[in-house]
Amino acid sequence: MTSRMIYQDDHLEIRVPTELEAPLHFEAIQASYKEIALWESWCSSGYSLEDSRTYLIDSFIKRQRGQEYRYCLYDRQSGKIIGSVALNRIVPEYKTANIGYWIRSEFTGRSLAVTAVNAIARFAFNELGLTRLEIVAMEKNHRSRRVAEKVGAVDEGLHRNRLYLQGKPSDAWIYSLIPSDLQKLR
Repeated sequence: MTSRMIYQDDHLEIRVPTELEAPLHFEAIQASYKEIALWESWCSSGYSLEDSRTYLIDSFIKRQRGQEYRYCLYDRQSGKIIGSVALNRIVPEYKTANIGYWIRSEFTGRSLAVTAVNAIARFAFNELGLTRLEIVAMEKNHRSRRVAEKVGAVDEGLHRNRLYLQGKPSDAWIYSLIPSDLQKLR
């Protein structure tokens, strides 16, 4: 069994969300819709509470299968969901995965994404035995790129047509972390 909680301090908890928390998840996405939609096709004006519920059910299923590991960041004082971090595109035979993350708009600028990436990287390397993690950030997503740089991920360059956003190809920066980078992680 893998960890359901990967980080906790006096202010922040990073743990697996449950289906019952769909209203909290939906509220967080609605509060940050404009910012998330700039970079994520799944975040559209029609995103609904049912979409959050489906996402959380799907998260449970994919976790059981070892296909993805999705966590939410919780503000311990208010109980609000203030972000998300996930391992996805896991390739077991190569022991690789991608890291994705977003932070609720009113909570940006507090290094929460850095904390989340550090926590999920430790989980990926120490519990899952992965050997390479990638952060793929759209060319103009400077905040996401800054997170990758702050955690000490190695910049492997701009890859042409690496991602799709709203049906159109987009160039993206690739950053990598490997287990020997753990001592560098804050």
